[in-house]
Amino acid sequence: MNILPNNLVMISVVALAVIMNVVSVWLPKKAATAAKILLAAAALTGLFVRLPVGQAILLTAIGAHAYAAFSELIDRNKREMRMALRQKLQEVRAVEIVQRKDARRLAADVALTGLVSLGAVLFFGLAPETYAALKVFIVFMMISVSIQTIERAANFYSVRLYWLPEEEHLVVLSRFQPRDFPLRELKEASVWSSPDLLRLHPFFTFMSSHQDYTRSFGQVLKLSFPGETIYLSPDNAVHWHRLLAPFASASDRTGGKEKKVLPLWHPAVLKRLFWKGYYASTVKGVSAYTGLLAILLWLKAPAWAVGLFVLLWWGLNFYVSDRVLIAATDAEPITEGEIFERAQTIFRKAGIPHTRLFSVDSPDYNGFAVGMNIGRGAIMLTTATLQLPSPSVEAILAHEAAHIRKRDVLTNQLARFLFIGLLAGMAYLFFDQLKWLAENFKIAMFLLVYVFAFVFPMYLSFIAQWTEVRADFTGATWLSGGTAQMGQGLTELAAALDRDLEKSMAHRMADGRSSTGRASSLERDSWLWRFLEFQFMAHPPLYWRINSLARSGNWREARRRWLKDRFKESLPS
Repeated sequence: MNILPNNLVMISVVALAVIMNVVSVWLPKKAATAAKILLAAAALTGLFVRLPVGQAILLTAIGAHAYAAFSELIDRNKREMRMALRQKLQEVRAVEIVQRKDARRLAADVALTGLVSLGAVLFFGLAPETYAALKVFIVFMMISVSIQTIERAANFYSVRLYWLPEEEHLVVLSRFQPRDFPLRELKEASVWSSPDLLRLHPFFTFMSSHQDYTRSFGQVLKLSFPGETIYLSPDNAVHWHRLLAPFASASDRTGGKEKKVLPLWHPAVLKRLFWKGYYASTVKGVSAYTGLLAILLWLKAPAWAVGLFVLLWWGLNFYVSDRVLIAATDAEPITEGEIFERAQTIFRKAGIPHTRLFSVDSPDYNGFAVGMNIGRGAIMLTTATLQLPSPSVEAILAHEAAHIRKRDVLTNQLARFLFIGLLAGMAYLFFDQLKWLAENFKIAMFLLVYVFAFVFPMYLSFIAQWTEVRADFTGATWLSGGTAQMGQGLTELAAALDRDLEKSMAHRMADGRSSTGRASSLERDSWLWRFLEFQFMAHPPLYWRINSLARSGNWREARRRWLKDRFKESLPS
Protein backbone atom coordinates (compact mmCIF):
# COMPACT_ATOMS: atom_id res chain seq x y z
CA MET A 1 0.00 0.00 0.00
CA ASN A 2 1.25 3.48 -0.84
CA ILE A 3 2.16 5.73 2.08
CA LEU A 4 1.52 8.92 0.11
CA PRO A 5 -1.98 9.73 -1.12
CA ASN A 6 -2.77 10.22 -4.79
CA ASN A 7 -1.49 13.54 -6.18
CA LEU A 8 -4.97 14.52 -7.32
CA VAL A 9 -6.29 13.97 -3.80
CA MET A 10 -3.54 16.17 -2.32
CA ILE A 11 -4.31 18.92 -4.84
CA SER A 12 -8.01 18.65 -3.95
CA VAL A 13 -7.24 19.06 -0.23
CA VAL A 14 -5.12 22.16 -0.92
CA ALA A 15 -7.90 23.54 -3.15
CA LEU A 16 -10.41 23.02 -0.33
CA ALA A 17 -8.12 24.95 2.03
CA VAL A 18 -8.08 27.84 -0.45
CA ILE A 19 -11.88 27.75 -0.74
CA MET A 20 -12.20 27.89 3.06
CA ASN A 21 -10.00 30.99 3.12
CA VAL A 22 -12.06 32.64 0.39
CA VAL A 23 -15.24 31.84 2.33
CA SER A 24 -13.78 33.44 5.47
CA VAL A 25 -13.16 36.68 3.53
CA TRP A 26 -16.39 37.03 1.54
CA LEU A 27 -19.04 35.83 3.99
CA PRO A 28 -20.03 37.61 7.23
CA LYS A 29 -17.87 36.43 10.13
CA LYS A 30 -20.45 34.19 11.83
CA ALA A 31 -21.59 32.65 8.55
CA ALA A 32 -17.95 32.17 7.51
CA THR A 33 -17.14 30.35 10.76
CA ALA A 34 -20.13 28.02 10.33
CA ALA A 35 -19.28 27.35 6.67
CA LYS A 36 -15.64 26.56 7.49
CA ILE A 37 -16.66 24.14 10.25
CA LEU A 38 -19.06 22.35 7.89
CA LEU A 39 -16.48 22.15 5.08
CA ALA A 40 -13.77 20.88 7.45
CA ALA A 41 -16.12 18.28 8.99
CA ALA A 42 -17.24 17.04 5.57
CA ALA A 43 -13.64 16.84 4.33
CA LEU A 44 -12.41 14.96 7.42
CA THR A 45 -15.31 12.52 7.23
CA GLY A 46 -14.64 11.84 3.58
CA LEU A 47 -10.90 11.35 4.15
CA PHE A 48 -11.20 8.95 7.08
CA VAL A 49 -14.03 6.95 5.50
CA ARG A 50 -12.57 6.52 2.03
CA LEU A 51 -8.80 6.41 2.70
CA PRO A 52 -6.46 4.46 4.99
CA VAL A 53 -6.00 6.13 8.40
CA GLY A 54 -2.37 7.02 7.76
CA GLN A 55 -3.12 8.79 4.49
CA ALA A 56 -6.11 10.56 6.06
CA ILE A 57 -3.94 11.92 8.90
CA LEU A 58 -1.28 13.05 6.44
CA LEU A 59 -3.84 14.80 4.23
CA THR A 60 -5.31 16.51 7.30
CA ALA A 61 -1.84 17.88 8.11
CA ILE A 62 -1.35 19.06 4.51
CA GLY A 63 -4.76 20.72 4.51
CA ALA A 64 -4.11 22.46 7.83
CA HIS A 65 -0.75 23.74 6.57
CA ALA A 66 -2.29 24.97 3.32
CA TYR A 67 -5.12 26.71 5.16
CA ALA A 68 -2.71 28.48 7.54
CA ALA A 69 -0.37 29.44 4.69
CA PHE A 70 -3.08 30.81 2.40
CA SER A 71 -4.72 32.69 5.29
CA GLU A 72 -1.72 35.03 5.22
CA LEU A 73 -2.53 35.79 1.59
CA ILE A 74 -6.34 35.70 1.55
CA ASP A 75 -7.21 37.85 4.52
CA ARG A 76 -10.34 39.81 5.52
CA ASN A 77 -8.24 42.77 6.69
CA LYS A 78 -6.58 43.03 3.29
CA ARG A 79 -9.94 43.08 1.53
CA GLU A 80 -11.24 45.75 3.92
CA MET A 81 -8.04 47.75 3.42
CA ARG A 82 -8.41 47.56 -0.36
CA MET A 83 -12.04 48.72 -0.20
CA ALA A 84 -11.19 51.55 2.21
CA LEU A 85 -8.38 52.78 -0.05
CA ARG A 86 -10.67 52.77 -3.09
CA GLN A 87 -13.17 54.87 -1.13
CA LYS A 88 -10.42 57.21 0.00
CA LEU A 89 -9.17 57.72 -3.56
CA GLN A 90 -12.66 58.82 -4.62
CA GLU A 91 -12.79 61.48 -1.91
CA VAL A 92 -9.39 63.15 -2.31
CA ARG A 93 -7.19 64.40 -5.11
CA ALA A 94 -4.92 61.59 -6.22
CA VAL A 95 -2.22 61.47 -8.85
CA GLU A 96 -1.53 58.04 -10.32
CA ILE A 97 2.09 56.92 -10.51
CA VAL A 98 1.95 55.16 -13.86
CA GLN A 99 3.88 51.91 -14.25
CA ARG A 100 4.33 50.32 -17.67
CA LYS A 101 3.61 46.57 -17.58
CA ASP A 102 6.13 44.22 -19.21
CA ALA A 103 5.25 40.51 -19.00
CA ARG A 104 8.94 39.61 -19.20
CA ARG A 105 9.38 41.02 -15.68
CA LEU A 106 6.96 38.48 -14.22
CA ALA A 107 8.37 35.73 -16.43
CA ALA A 108 11.84 36.36 -14.99
CA ASP A 109 10.59 35.87 -11.44
CA VAL A 110 8.67 32.72 -12.35
CA ALA A 111 11.74 31.35 -14.16
CA LEU A 112 13.93 31.90 -11.10
CA THR A 113 11.33 30.18 -8.92
CA GLY A 114 11.20 27.22 -11.31
CA LEU A 115 15.00 27.01 -11.42
CA VAL A 116 15.29 26.87 -7.63
CA SER A 117 12.42 24.36 -7.27
CA LEU A 118 13.37 22.07 -10.16
CA GLY A 119 15.41 19.59 -8.13
CA ALA A 120 12.64 19.12 -5.56
CA VAL A 121 10.00 18.63 -8.26
CA LEU A 122 12.11 16.04 -10.08
CA PHE A 123 12.77 14.17 -6.86
CA PHE A 124 9.07 14.14 -6.01
CA GLY A 125 8.24 12.65 -9.39
CA LEU A 126 11.11 10.17 -9.69
CA ALA A 127 12.04 9.00 -6.17
CA PRO A 128 10.58 5.70 -4.92
CA GLU A 129 7.96 5.42 -2.16
CA THR A 130 10.66 4.63 0.43
CA TYR A 131 11.48 8.36 0.44
CA ALA A 132 7.92 9.29 1.39
CA ALA A 133 9.00 11.42 4.37
CA LEU A 134 11.15 13.67 2.15
CA LYS A 135 8.35 13.83 -0.43
CA VAL A 136 5.96 15.05 2.26
CA PHE A 137 8.45 17.80 3.16
CA ILE A 138 8.55 18.79 -0.52
CA VAL A 139 4.74 19.01 -0.59
CA PHE A 140 4.80 21.45 2.33
CA MET A 141 7.59 23.44 0.67
CA MET A 142 5.76 23.65 -2.66
CA ILE A 143 2.65 25.03 -0.95
CA SER A 144 4.78 27.93 0.34
CA VAL A 145 6.37 28.38 -3.09
CA SER A 146 2.94 28.50 -4.73
CA ILE A 147 1.80 31.23 -2.35
CA GLN A 148 4.83 33.37 -3.13
CA THR A 149 4.26 32.91 -6.87
CA ILE A 150 0.56 33.78 -6.63
CA GLU A 151 1.33 36.88 -4.58
CA ARG A 152 3.98 38.03 -7.06
CA ALA A 153 1.63 37.52 -10.02
CA ALA A 154 -1.17 39.38 -8.22
CA ASN A 155 1.14 42.30 -7.46
CA PHE A 156 2.21 42.41 -11.08
CA TYR A 157 -1.31 42.43 -12.58
CA SER A 158 -3.29 44.34 -9.94
CA VAL A 159 -1.00 46.97 -8.43
CA ARG A 160 -1.92 50.66 -8.88
CA LEU A 161 0.07 53.46 -7.23
CA TYR A 162 -1.21 56.90 -6.20
CA TRP A 163 0.30 60.02 -4.69
CA LEU A 164 -2.03 62.10 -2.52
CA PRO A 165 -0.52 65.64 -2.56
CA GLU A 166 -2.72 67.27 0.09
CA GLU A 167 -2.63 64.32 2.53
CA GLU A 168 1.04 63.63 1.71
CA HIS A 169 0.40 59.89 1.47
CA LEU A 170 1.48 57.16 -0.94
CA VAL A 171 -1.29 54.61 -1.63
CA VAL A 172 -0.65 51.15 -3.06
CA LEU A 173 -3.69 49.29 -4.38
CA SER A 174 -2.90 45.61 -4.75
CA ARG A 175 -4.92 42.39 -4.58
CA PHE A 176 -2.99 40.93 -1.67
CA GLN A 177 -0.63 43.68 -0.44
CA PRO A 178 -2.41 47.07 -0.25
CA ARG A 179 -0.62 49.82 1.66
CA ASP A 180 -1.18 53.39 2.85
CA PHE A 181 2.13 55.10 3.63
CA PRO A 182 2.32 58.54 5.28
CA LEU A 183 5.22 60.23 3.51
CA ARG A 184 6.30 61.85 6.80
CA GLU A 185 7.48 58.33 7.77
CA LEU A 186 9.64 57.93 4.66
CA LYS A 187 13.18 57.14 5.74
CA GLU A 188 15.07 57.01 2.45
CA ALA A 189 14.49 57.24 -1.31
CA SER A 190 16.78 56.24 -4.16
CA VAL A 191 16.71 55.34 -7.86
CA TRP A 192 18.09 52.16 -9.44
CA SER A 193 18.77 51.73 -13.14
CA SER A 194 16.68 48.50 -13.25
CA PRO A 195 15.29 45.83 -10.88
CA ASP A 196 17.94 43.82 -9.08
CA LEU A 197 16.30 40.39 -9.48
CA LEU A 198 18.67 38.68 -7.05
CA ARG A 199 17.79 41.20 -4.34
CA LEU A 200 14.04 41.36 -4.96
CA HIS A 201 13.18 37.68 -5.44
CA PRO A 202 12.16 36.18 -2.04
CA PHE A 203 14.15 32.97 -2.62
CA PHE A 204 17.41 34.90 -2.90
CA THR A 205 17.05 37.23 0.09
CA PHE A 206 17.63 36.96 3.81
CA MET A 207 17.16 39.31 6.79
CA SER A 208 15.15 41.90 4.84
CA SER A 209 11.47 42.88 4.60
CA HIS A 210 10.39 44.34 1.28
CA GLN A 211 7.54 44.42 -1.21
CA ASP A 212 8.25 44.21 -4.92
CA TYR A 213 5.71 46.19 -6.95
CA THR A 214 7.89 46.52 -10.06
CA ARG A 215 6.25 45.72 -13.42
CA SER A 216 9.06 46.27 -15.94
CA PHE A 217 12.83 46.31 -16.37
CA GLY A 218 12.94 50.11 -16.35
CA GLN A 219 14.23 52.40 -13.62
CA VAL A 220 13.25 51.45 -10.06
CA LEU A 221 12.25 53.78 -7.23
CA LYS A 222 13.20 52.38 -3.83
CA LEU A 223 11.31 53.81 -0.83
CA SER A 224 12.14 52.78 2.76
CA PHE A 225 9.46 53.03 5.45
CA PRO A 226 9.47 51.71 9.04
CA GLY A 227 9.57 47.92 8.89
CA GLU A 228 9.33 47.67 5.11
CA THR A 229 11.01 48.78 1.89
CA ILE A 230 9.00 48.96 -1.33
CA TYR A 231 10.23 48.90 -4.93
CA LEU A 232 8.34 50.55 -7.80
CA SER A 233 9.07 50.94 -11.52
CA PRO A 234 7.31 54.21 -12.51
CA ASP A 235 7.63 55.52 -16.04
CA ASN A 236 9.56 58.54 -14.80
CA ALA A 237 11.41 57.35 -11.71
CA VAL A 238 13.71 60.39 -11.56
CA HIS A 239 10.70 62.75 -11.50
CA TRP A 240 9.03 60.84 -8.67
CA HIS A 241 12.27 60.62 -6.75
CA ARG A 242 12.68 64.39 -7.00
CA LEU A 243 9.10 64.78 -5.72
CA LEU A 244 9.23 62.29 -2.85
CA ALA A 245 12.86 62.41 -1.67
CA PRO A 246 12.38 65.70 0.30
CA PHE A 247 10.06 63.78 2.66
CA ALA A 248 12.83 61.32 3.59
CA SER A 249 14.32 61.69 7.06
CA ALA A 250 17.70 60.26 6.02
CA SER A 251 19.99 62.14 3.69
CA ASP A 252 20.25 60.79 0.16
CA ARG A 253 23.69 59.18 0.19
CA THR A 254 23.70 58.92 -3.61
CA GLY A 255 23.16 62.64 -4.07
CA GLY A 256 20.20 61.81 -6.32
CA LYS A 257 22.34 59.77 -8.68
CA GLU A 258 21.02 56.57 -10.18
CA LYS A 259 22.39 53.35 -8.71
CA LYS A 260 23.66 51.15 -11.52
CA VAL A 261 22.32 47.58 -11.53
CA LEU A 262 24.49 45.25 -13.60
CA PRO A 263 22.84 42.91 -16.14
CA LEU A 264 22.38 39.25 -15.24
CA TRP A 265 25.13 38.10 -17.63
CA HIS A 266 27.80 40.33 -16.04
CA PRO A 267 30.59 38.22 -14.42
CA ALA A 268 30.03 39.87 -11.00
CA VAL A 269 26.30 39.10 -11.18
CA LEU A 270 26.94 35.53 -12.28
CA LYS A 271 29.12 35.09 -9.20
CA ARG A 272 26.30 36.48 -7.04
CA LEU A 273 23.86 34.15 -8.81
CA PHE A 274 26.03 31.15 -7.98
CA TRP A 275 26.19 31.87 -4.25
CA LYS A 276 22.63 33.16 -4.00
CA GLY A 277 21.44 30.13 -5.98
CA TYR A 278 23.30 27.88 -3.59
CA TYR A 279 21.59 29.65 -0.68
CA ALA A 280 18.17 29.46 -2.34
CA SER A 281 18.44 25.75 -3.14
CA THR A 282 19.98 24.61 0.16
CA VAL A 283 18.69 27.02 2.82
CA LYS A 284 15.39 28.38 1.45
CA GLY A 285 14.59 25.08 -0.28
CA VAL A 286 15.87 21.52 -0.75
CA SER A 287 16.30 21.38 -4.51
CA ALA A 288 20.07 20.97 -4.38
CA TYR A 289 19.88 18.04 -1.98
CA THR A 290 16.90 16.32 -3.57
CA GLY A 291 18.13 16.94 -7.12
CA LEU A 292 21.49 15.29 -6.53
CA LEU A 293 19.86 12.56 -4.46
CA ALA A 294 17.55 11.86 -7.40
CA ILE A 295 20.62 11.50 -9.63
CA LEU A 296 22.22 9.07 -7.16
CA LEU A 297 19.02 7.03 -7.07
CA TRP A 298 18.83 7.06 -10.87
CA LEU A 299 22.43 5.78 -10.96
CA LYS A 300 21.41 3.10 -8.41
CA ALA A 301 24.14 4.18 -6.00
CA PRO A 302 24.52 1.94 -2.91
CA ALA A 303 23.30 3.14 0.50
CA TRP A 304 26.85 3.82 1.74
CA ALA A 305 27.44 6.18 -1.22
CA VAL A 306 24.26 8.11 -0.43
CA GLY A 307 25.31 8.37 3.23
CA LEU A 308 28.80 9.53 2.26
CA PHE A 309 27.27 12.11 -0.07
CA VAL A 310 25.17 13.51 2.79
CA LEU A 311 28.21 13.76 5.09
CA LEU A 312 30.40 15.42 2.47
CA TRP A 313 27.70 17.96 1.62
CA TRP A 314 27.22 18.72 5.30
CA GLY A 315 30.95 19.38 5.59
CA LEU A 316 30.89 21.62 2.51
CA ASN A 317 28.02 23.63 4.00
CA PHE A 318 30.09 24.13 7.15
CA TYR A 319 33.01 25.44 5.12
CA VAL A 320 31.09 27.89 2.91
CA SER A 321 28.31 28.94 5.31
CA ASP A 322 29.77 32.42 5.92
CA ARG A 323 30.24 33.10 2.20
CA VAL A 324 26.73 31.88 1.38
CA LEU A 325 24.98 34.07 3.98
CA ILE A 326 27.04 37.15 3.14
CA ALA A 327 26.06 36.70 -0.51
CA ALA A 328 22.40 36.05 0.39
CA THR A 329 22.15 39.36 2.27
CA ASP A 330 24.18 41.41 -0.26
CA ALA A 331 26.19 42.53 2.75
CA GLU A 332 28.67 45.39 2.35
CA PRO A 333 31.89 45.42 4.42
CA ILE A 334 32.34 48.15 7.04
CA THR A 335 36.00 49.15 7.15
CA GLU A 336 36.00 52.57 8.81
CA GLY A 337 34.05 54.91 11.07
CA GLU A 338 32.99 54.98 14.72
CA ILE A 339 31.12 51.67 14.67
CA PHE A 340 34.07 49.98 12.99
CA GLU A 341 36.45 51.25 15.69
CA ARG A 342 34.12 50.18 18.50
CA ALA A 343 33.79 46.77 16.87
CA GLN A 344 37.56 46.33 16.66
CA THR A 345 37.89 47.09 20.38
CA ILE A 346 35.29 44.43 21.21
CA PHE A 347 36.87 41.91 18.82
CA ARG A 348 40.26 42.38 20.49
CA LYS A 349 38.76 41.85 23.95
CA ALA A 350 36.94 38.75 22.69
CA GLY A 351 40.09 37.32 21.12
CA ILE A 352 38.62 37.33 17.60
CA PRO A 353 40.61 40.16 15.95
CA HIS A 354 40.11 38.92 12.38
CA THR A 355 36.31 38.96 12.51
CA ARG A 356 34.78 40.89 9.60
CA LEU A 357 31.97 43.43 9.97
CA PHE A 358 29.22 43.91 7.37
CA SER A 359 26.20 46.13 6.83
CA VAL A 360 22.96 44.73 5.36
CA ASP A 361 20.52 47.10 3.64
CA SER A 362 17.32 46.28 5.54
CA PRO A 363 14.60 48.11 7.52
CA ASP A 364 14.56 45.26 10.07
CA TYR A 365 16.37 45.57 13.39
CA ASN A 366 18.64 42.56 13.45
CA GLY A 367 22.18 41.30 13.83
CA PHE A 368 23.69 38.00 12.81
CA ALA A 369 26.91 36.07 13.40
CA VAL A 370 28.10 33.71 10.66
CA GLY A 371 31.01 31.33 10.27
CA MET A 372 31.60 27.90 11.77
CA ASN A 373 35.00 28.80 13.22
CA ILE A 374 36.71 31.88 14.62
CA GLY A 375 39.01 32.40 11.63
CA ARG A 376 36.07 32.72 9.20
CA GLY A 377 33.72 34.59 11.53
CA ALA A 378 31.71 37.61 10.41
CA ILE A 379 29.05 39.83 11.96
CA MET A 380 26.26 41.43 9.95
CA LEU A 381 24.14 44.34 11.19
CA THR A 382 21.20 45.80 9.31
CA THR A 383 21.16 49.48 8.35
CA ALA A 384 18.20 49.97 10.71
CA THR A 385 20.22 48.54 13.62
CA LEU A 386 23.16 50.80 12.80
CA GLN A 387 20.85 53.82 13.37
CA LEU A 388 20.46 52.96 17.06
CA PRO A 389 22.55 54.90 19.64
CA SER A 390 26.21 53.88 19.51
CA PRO A 391 26.28 52.22 22.99
CA SER A 392 23.33 50.03 21.92
CA VAL A 393 25.02 49.07 18.65
CA GLU A 394 28.12 48.28 20.69
CA ALA A 395 26.03 45.98 22.94
CA ILE A 396 24.60 44.12 19.92
CA LEU A 397 28.11 43.79 18.48
CA ALA A 398 29.35 42.30 21.77
CA HIS A 399 26.46 39.81 21.80
CA GLU A 400 27.25 38.66 18.25
CA ALA A 401 30.99 38.56 19.01
CA ALA A 402 30.22 36.17 21.87
CA HIS A 403 28.51 33.82 19.39
CA ILE A 404 31.70 33.72 17.32
CA ARG A 405 33.99 33.36 20.35
CA LYS A 406 31.96 30.41 21.65
CA ARG A 407 31.47 28.90 18.17
CA ASP A 408 27.71 28.93 18.65
CA VAL A 409 26.95 28.62 14.93
CA LEU A 410 28.88 25.34 14.92
CA THR A 411 27.21 24.24 18.17
CA ASN A 412 23.73 24.70 16.74
CA GLN A 413 24.59 22.85 13.54
CA LEU A 414 26.18 19.96 15.43
CA ALA A 415 23.11 19.74 17.65
CA ARG A 416 20.88 19.57 14.59
CA PHE A 417 23.05 16.91 12.95
CA LEU A 418 23.23 14.89 16.18
CA PHE A 419 19.44 14.72 16.48
CA ILE A 420 18.96 13.75 12.84
CA GLY A 421 21.82 11.22 13.09
CA LEU A 422 20.32 9.61 16.20
CA LEU A 423 16.93 9.47 14.52
CA ALA A 424 18.43 7.83 11.43
CA GLY A 425 20.39 5.39 13.59
CA MET A 426 17.28 4.39 15.54
CA ALA A 427 15.36 3.91 12.28
CA TYR A 428 18.19 1.65 11.02
CA LEU A 429 18.49 -0.39 14.25
CA PHE A 430 14.75 -0.83 14.74
CA PHE A 431 13.73 -1.01 11.09
CA ASP A 432 11.88 -4.33 11.42
CA GLN A 433 9.94 -3.12 14.47
CA LEU A 434 9.03 0.15 12.77
CA LYS A 435 7.95 -1.72 9.64
CA TRP A 436 5.73 -3.99 11.74
CA LEU A 437 4.27 -0.95 13.52
CA ALA A 438 3.58 0.79 10.20
CA GLU A 439 1.81 -2.31 8.83
CA ASN A 440 -0.26 -3.17 11.92
CA PHE A 441 -0.73 0.06 13.89
CA LYS A 442 -0.64 2.87 11.35
CA ILE A 443 -2.10 5.43 13.74
CA ALA A 444 0.62 4.70 16.30
CA MET A 445 3.27 5.08 13.59
CA PHE A 446 1.93 8.43 12.45
CA LEU A 447 1.63 9.63 16.06
CA LEU A 448 5.27 8.64 16.60
CA VAL A 449 6.31 10.71 13.56
CA TYR A 450 4.35 13.72 14.80
CA VAL A 451 5.89 13.41 18.27
CA PHE A 452 9.37 13.64 16.74
CA ALA A 453 8.21 16.56 14.59
CA PHE A 454 7.10 18.29 17.81
CA VAL A 455 10.19 17.43 19.86
CA PHE A 456 12.74 18.46 17.20
CA PRO A 457 11.99 22.24 17.25
CA MET A 458 11.81 22.16 21.08
CA TYR A 459 15.24 20.54 21.18
CA LEU A 460 16.69 23.09 18.75
CA SER A 461 15.09 25.92 20.75
CA PHE A 462 16.72 24.65 23.96
CA ILE A 463 20.20 24.63 22.41
CA ALA A 464 19.73 28.01 20.68
CA GLN A 465 18.37 29.76 23.77
CA TRP A 466 21.23 28.38 25.85
CA THR A 467 23.70 30.04 23.47
CA GLU A 468 21.65 33.29 23.33
CA VAL A 469 21.55 33.82 27.10
CA ARG A 470 25.24 32.94 27.33
CA ALA A 471 26.04 35.46 24.58
CA ASP A 472 24.23 38.23 26.52
CA PHE A 473 26.39 37.72 29.61
CA THR A 474 29.63 36.84 27.82
CA GLY A 475 29.34 39.89 25.57
CA ALA A 476 28.55 42.11 28.55
CA THR A 477 32.02 41.41 30.01
CA TRP A 478 33.57 43.19 27.00
CA LEU A 479 31.46 46.35 27.42
CA SER A 480 32.49 49.29 29.56
CA GLY A 481 28.94 49.40 30.93
CA GLY A 482 28.73 45.64 31.56
CA THR A 483 25.31 43.99 31.93
CA ALA A 484 23.64 47.41 32.34
CA GLN A 485 24.82 48.48 28.87
CA MET A 486 23.78 45.14 27.37
CA GLY A 487 20.35 45.46 28.98
CA GLN A 488 19.97 49.05 27.76
CA GLY A 489 20.97 48.00 24.26
CA LEU A 490 18.31 45.27 24.21
CA THR A 491 15.76 47.72 25.65
CA GLU A 492 16.37 50.25 22.88
CA LEU A 493 16.31 47.46 20.29
CA ALA A 494 12.95 46.22 21.63
CA ALA A 495 11.50 49.75 21.67
CA ALA A 496 12.60 50.32 18.05
CA LEU A 497 11.15 46.97 17.00
CA ASP A 498 7.79 47.75 18.65
CA ARG A 499 7.68 51.27 17.21
CA ASP A 500 8.34 50.16 13.63
CA LEU A 501 6.00 47.19 13.95
CA GLU A 502 3.16 49.47 15.04
CA LYS A 503 3.78 51.81 12.10
CA SER A 504 4.08 48.92 9.68
CA MET A 505 0.78 47.44 10.90
CA ALA A 506 -0.93 50.83 10.56
CA HIS A 507 0.14 50.94 6.87
CA ARG A 508 -1.79 47.68 6.29
CA MET A 509 -5.01 48.26 8.28
CA ALA A 510 -8.13 49.94 6.90
CA ASP A 511 -8.75 52.02 10.02
CA GLY A 512 -5.10 52.74 10.77
CA ARG A 513 -5.04 50.33 13.71
CA SER A 514 -1.54 49.53 14.85
CA SER A 515 -2.30 46.89 17.46
CA THR A 516 -0.84 43.44 16.78
CA GLY A 517 -2.81 41.76 19.54
CA ARG A 518 0.38 41.17 21.48
CA ALA A 519 2.03 42.97 24.37
CA SER A 520 5.13 45.08 23.87
CA SER A 521 8.43 43.20 23.61
CA LEU A 522 9.32 44.82 26.93
CA GLU A 523 6.24 43.39 28.69
CA ARG A 524 5.39 39.92 29.92
CA ASP A 525 2.83 38.53 27.47
CA SER A 526 0.06 35.95 27.90
CA TRP A 527 1.09 32.46 28.95
CA LEU A 528 0.43 31.00 25.50
CA TRP A 529 2.85 33.41 23.82
CA ARG A 530 5.37 32.82 26.61
CA PHE A 531 5.03 29.06 26.08
CA LEU A 532 5.59 29.38 22.33
CA GLU A 533 8.58 31.72 22.75
CA PHE A 534 10.30 29.72 25.50
CA GLN A 535 9.70 26.29 23.97
CA PHE A 536 9.94 26.85 20.21
CA MET A 537 11.80 30.09 19.43
CA ALA A 538 15.55 30.53 19.03
CA HIS A 539 15.59 33.49 21.47
CA PRO A 540 14.00 33.80 24.91
CA PRO A 541 11.51 36.70 25.10
CA LEU A 542 13.21 40.09 25.20
CA TYR A 543 11.45 41.09 28.42
CA TRP A 544 13.00 38.07 30.13
CA ARG A 545 16.50 38.69 28.73
CA ILE A 546 16.47 42.34 29.86
CA ASN A 547 15.14 41.36 33.30
CA SER A 548 17.76 38.61 33.60
CA LEU A 549 20.59 41.05 32.83
CA ALA A 550 19.34 43.29 35.65
CA ARG A 551 18.89 40.49 38.20
CA SER A 552 21.74 38.06 37.46
CA GLY A 553 25.35 38.91 38.04
CA ASN A 554 26.88 36.40 35.61
CA TRP A 555 26.19 33.61 33.16
CA ARG A 556 26.14 30.93 35.85
CA GLU A 557 23.34 32.65 37.76
CA ALA A 558 21.45 33.46 34.55
CA ARG A 559 21.72 29.85 33.40
CA ARG A 560 20.05 28.56 36.57
CA ARG A 561 17.32 31.20 36.28
CA TRP A 562 16.74 30.39 32.60
CA LEU A 563 16.47 26.63 33.21
CA LYS A 564 13.83 27.31 35.86
CA ASP A 565 11.96 30.07 34.00
CA ARG A 566 11.88 28.15 30.73
CA PHE A 567 9.41 25.84 32.49
CA LYS A 568 7.84 28.28 34.95
CA GLU A 569 7.15 31.07 32.43
CA SER A 570 5.52 28.57 30.05
CA LEU A 571 2.69 27.87 32.50
CA PRO A 572 -0.54 29.85 33.00
CA SER A 573 -0.32 32.33 35.84
